[in-house]
Amino acid sequence: MYTLDETTRSTRTELTARPSGDARSRTHDRTASTTRAFDRPRLLAQLRAFRRSDQRLLTIWAAAGAGKSTLLAQWAAALAEDGLTARWLTSADLGPTTHPDATSTSTSTSTSTSIVDAEEWLVIDDIDSLLDGRGVAPLVRLVASLPPRTRLVIAGRYEPSGFAEVTLAAAGRVVIPNRDLAFTVQETIELACSFGLRLAVADAESLAERTDGWAAGLALAMPYLAAQSDPVAAIAQFDGDQHQVADYLLVRVLDALDPHDRDVLMRTAVGVHVPLDLAVTLTRRRDAGSVLRRLSARNVLVDPDRSGDGFRFHPILTSYLRAELRRRDEHLAIQNHMLAAEWYELHGDHDAAVHQALLSRDLGMIAHQLERSGAALLMQGRSATVTTALRTLANLPDTLAIAVLRLGMDIPSFPDRIGSRERLAEAKRLLATATPESARRWRPMVHAIEAFMVDDPDEATVQLRVLGDFMRATPIESLDAALAIRSAIASLLATAGNRTDAESLLRSLQATALRAGYTWVYLIAAEALAGLAGSVGDWRSATAYEQRTAAVSFDTSPPYNRATARTMLITTAYAYARCEPVSFASVHQIHAADPTGTDLGLLLQARSLLLVAALDASPAPREALSQLVQLVRADGRDHPRVVATVSTRLFTWSHALHGPHAAADVRQLVVAVLGPDSLEARTLRLLAAGRNDHLAERALAEVLDEDRSAWTGSSVVTAHLVLAARAKDDGRRTETTERLRRALEVAEEFGYAREFLANRGFGAQLVFEARGSFGALEAYATHVLDLATAARIPLGVERADTMVALTPKEQELLLELPAHQTVAEIAAKHHLSANTVKTHLRSIYTKLDVGGRTEAVAVARQHGLL
Repeated sequence: MYTLDETTRSTRTELTARPSGDARSRTHDRTASTTRAFDRPRLLAQLRAFRRSDQRLLTIWAAAGAGKSTLLAQWAAALAEDGLTARWLTSADLGPTTHPDATSTSTSTSTSTSIVDAEEWLVIDDIDSLLDGRGVAPLVRLVASLPPRTRLVIAGRYEPSGFAEVTLAAAGRVVIPNRDLAFTVQETIELACSFGLRLAVADAESLAERTDGWAAGLALAMPYLAAQSDPVAAIAQFDGDQHQVADYLLVRVLDALDPHDRDVLMRTAVGVHVPLDLAVTLTRRRDAGSVLRRLSARNVLVDPDRSGDGFRFHPILTSYLRAELRRRDEHLAIQNHMLAAEWYELHGDHDAAVHQALLSRDLGMIAHQLERSGAALLMQGRSATVTTALRTLANLPDTLAIAVLRLGMDIPSFPDRIGSRERLAEAKRLLATATPESARRWRPMVHAIEAFMVDDPDEATVQLRVLGDFMRATPIESLDAALAIRSAIASLLATAGNRTDAESLLRSLQATALRAGYTWVYLIAAEALAGLAGSVGDWRSATAYEQRTAAVSFDTSPPYNRATARTMLITTAYAYARCEPVSFASVHQIHAADPTGTDLGLLLQARSLLLVAALDASPAPREALSQLVQLVRADGRDHPRVVATVSTRLFTWSHALHGPHAAADVRQLVVAVLGPDSLEARTLRLLAAGRNDHLAERALAEVLDEDRSAWTGSSVVTAHLVLAARAKDDGRRTETTERLRRALEVAEEFGYAREFLANRGFGAQLVFEARGSFGALEAYATHVLDLATAARIPLGVERADTMVALTPKEQELLLELPAHQTVAEIAAKHHLSANTVKTHLRSIYTKLDVGGRTEAVAVARQHGLL
């Protein structure tokens, strides 16, 4: 059982077997506080591995609060269960300070009482304080005098100088790395449970990241979080400036440092990762690196980074040191962050520069840094940093830079057109009165934003000439401005109907943006290219452009701008379409951040993705279906590809749950958005057609086989499945197999496995019945069937037809049947006569092919009607 101390130290158990007069034991008893039992099996496994080895020495070097002492107590308890005793050695056991040679005598006396051939365990904790400046000679003599089956475990904050002699005397050692003591995400979840907290994986990941898995930090965090009304929100606020954590760090870490070392730590702790040159700049000391390296060797929660040219501060220590420096000298703290911001900007790290400005809490400094770094951050897609800075400055009058950045966050769609045009007019007014340097930096961005707002072909032609004149007359000094202008030109070309030139320019922009690390520009270009391809029915190109964005690294932390939010939705949607494990957390965040769609313009995309998942997961998704139909009816015309993706689900579920009239309404809605000759409209026509309507089948096959346009690849897969079902019903086995093969082929190439599972596994059932006849696609067919099995879709089981055509009134009355009500009670509730209710019930029984109420309820549940 692993015990975590909530304040300063873990309690030593009676297994320690210390002499009663040990002063350190009495001190531990006084400082011990309430502990909570907690298992960490993986650390017990380390003990067992050591026992199986032929090594006699094991060492643990870790910072204060890492859990060394509690780990030793856990090991002692485990050894006791095996009938062994772990004995803690004290300073006296290592020999008198005045005469180290006496140690051998002391040790011999200490060990002579042991049974030489018995397994014995000796433990030395806090070795760095026990040695008390005597060096490692006492340890060398101790190791040399140990009987063959005696194991020695030594723990401390840092490895004593010259410890290689001890290792040599022991003929090797086992080392438990510092990182092994850090709590994993799973252990963080389990620890939270012991405090009555239920943390989601994402929240546990956030807490583990904020504490770096530091045992003391987590042990102090849990009571704090448990006392909060919203523990999840409190995680974001937990840092080294919480008074319990601050007290711990002050007593256990900083008080042991001399003033000069403490000053170096405070001045350099501007972030978790601090380059060596920045440390020298902040401290104005050439030996800053030597000081930090020395502190790192002593495990003061600072480590050299992997590059060897900087240092990594523990995040808890970093936040504490920043707060402590501000308390001691606020002016110095602001100046420190200002120096760091200048350094990062000089080295091209604009994100870190603005982050340092934000840490300064000086509004003037934040505005100044946005002026210098904002455009680059916008191009890089660093939406979280830009949005945080803009929100911090929300109560200040807009500068030119701030006004342009606010507009830039809405590119390319500008959901609030009226408000955006007003803000553009304000930006132009600020441009007219700006300093020459500011005007030179932001004028290209103003022109680009104005061009992105154009949605009329004639106006686009005019704006192309305006931008051409501007570029010929004005030298473009930065890559930021050049890419912004060229992105705007591509948008104008597309609006003007010049698709070929627009695509060529957009592909060129993508290549340049990738090389420069300007993710936002790449995402804007990818969305534009996909839109152009989709508008002419080239679903293959549209899919390829969208799927490539998944390979691009971009800022996924909220708050989002429109481009990054759109890309996150696309990435999540394709992962869902491929039936990959997917989290909808980011989709929920996007929807929560813009529930009306006026800021990001992504209401339909976000909501439809969540609702489609609900449709696929529920046996009777009435609420999700109703919401999705309303959503498509309200906003579908502006998003035809989304409508195409959901069209078959809407039709099928409307028919199953509400009857043919509701399905006909959905079909009319899809036709109004996508057109009567679209692949999707023809698919719905065939689904609605009677068995002898060969014209509808021929019309769909004609579009599909001639490879005409389609809005999405999922529509192509679904169309093949619908044709396969019709061929199967008519006994055309060869055609059925061919249609299924083509559906599998498209799904495998473009990632549409989900379509086989949609509508209660309609497609997977067809594949199951034709399994073994797909040749080279048999492996993918098996994959689809495995997915269906994992989704608990019954295969090979004859199921009732889900298309039970109940009228709306029949559906209402069906919902009353599970309750024990008389016909008269149902009639009164619906303001109908008893005879009318009986007529409706007879119709329901006939359509369900049942003889009474109980059987009707059972069959209706099989159909998903209840």
